[in-house]
Amino acid sequence: MKVEQLFVCHQVREERKVPLATLSFQWYAMYWWTSLVQVKLRSNGPPIEYWNGLKYAFKRRHIHSYYNRKLMDKLQSL
Repeated sequence: MKVEQLFVCHQVREERKVPLATLSFQWYAMYWWTSLVQVKLRSNGPPIEYWNGLKYAFKRRHIHSYYNRKLMDKLQSL
């Protein structure tokens, strides 16, 4: 991912990755992120503090399972 390359290039510490990445969210992604943070606050759930947690939540919400299967099929056909 380009974002991960930027993190490595700029030597971004783990605790700063989530705030920096969410700064670039626009439109629906920003609405999704704000809603997710509010839900976690209301339910006393743990906040998403680490990059892997954000990637997992984002993929779960925005990348459909058929897309993952399609990528795996392409990889296997190589």
